Amino acid sequence: MTTYEAVVFDNDGVLVELTESELLRRVARRAFEDHGIEDPPEDLVECAADGDIDGLAAVEDELDLPLADYWATREERAVRHQCEAIENGDKPLYDDVTALADLSHRMAVVSNNQHGTVEFIVEHHGLADHFEHVAGREPTLDGARRRKPETHYLDRALDELGTRDAVYVGDSPKDVEVAHRAGVDSAFLRRDHRADTALDREPTYEVETLTDLVDALAE
Repeated sequence: MTTYEAVVFDNDGVLVELTESELLRRVARRAFEDHGIEDPPEDLVECAADGDIDGLAAVEDELDLPLADYWATREERAVRHQCEAIENGDKPLYDDVTALADLSHRMAVVSNNQHGTVEFIVEHHGLADHFEHVAGREPTLDGARRRKPETHYLDRALDELGTRDAVYVGDSPKDVEVAHRAGVDSAFLRRDHRADTALDREPTYEVETLTDLVDALAE
């Protein structure tokens, strides 16, 4: 049996389905509208939707809009619109999340999504009792720059749990990389939307469902 002290989970694509790209584009456009920009350049909309801070920096020269001001608006709208999608059933929980009840490990969530969004997901779906620590990014430029594969939020979770004897579970190459950088094992969850995803680094485990993960950790 694998005897990790803790299992830390990504959120989007692991516990809940991914946010629709069009929702994030709508968030980006409406955040521009909030600042009086009715027809923003499409490339900046895409940068904002993707969370590309470096590309989005052009708002300061092209639109005379402070990046920090725009980003704060974008983040507030992203939290609000995603929470509405969750309430409406448009960003559902994966069925296999029930497998978490079979894990005896200490557990946490570390996500690149906004903290407000992640916290709402955990509360809305009744998952709070599973997790000792829940973290998403702060709705600031610094928060965005600390996203995975930077280890800031994962390090903080591991410090909160008081252990590095852990495995991080995610659905993207960044998740495997952040686990490596933080000095913990990784489990790559190859759900349908990641069927063709190539990994630059080999994970400790590769599974297709959370049920498979529970089985792997019990071996």
